[in-house]
Amino acid sequence: MRRVLIKRGQIRARINVPGVSLDLDVAESASSLREIRRIIDSIQALPAKEPEITMEYEPAFGWAFSEELRSSPAAMDFIRQASRAEEGTLYRKICLDNIRVVDTFKKEQYSTLDVGRTKEQVSTNLSEGSNARFGLVHVMSTVSKDDKALLVDLIRKKLSNVDLKTHFTHKDVLGRTVVEVVLFGHFPREEF
Repeated sequence: MRRVLIKRGQIRARINVPGVSLDLDVAESASSLREIRRIIDSIQALPAKEPEITMEYEPAFGWAFSEELRSSPAAMDFIRQASRAEEGTLYRKICLDNIRVVDTFKKEQYSTLDVGRTKEQVSTNLSEGSNARFGLVHVMSTVSKDDKALLVDLIRKKLSNVDLKTHFTHKDVLGRTVVEVVLFGHFPREEF
């Protein structure tokens, strides 16, 4: 939008175009009018610059991840890299019941996993992961580090040919252990 006001030998001009905003207030109108016209013509001759759009790639299935996993930069960076390198993605969330143990002699209580049921659920939920090449395992629980390591070992045995990265979060999730497994490899794309 251009606005030019000529008043008693004065020129006041405001030029607003995308990318340029110019206010002119000239006392000597006769000599400046030619210069103002040249500025307006130059601005009109500028090519319309399209806005730059930058987007960071996020995997389409990112909404399914827990907030704790999404807030880990290292884990999300690995997921981005692996999703670029492989064509298929498989996501599984496994929820395991914790067993609450109360030790009256030591006067403490803690949570642990039932190894038999854990093996069964891992085997059932990861049966189609044999074609994977890369993977991430996120364990979120208040169980001991030994129980978390045992759980990851069970997953590594089930997926022996997969290069697995691990991420642990110490957090109570309604008395359960939540395991998120993201696998990348040659299998049909998962529909979420």
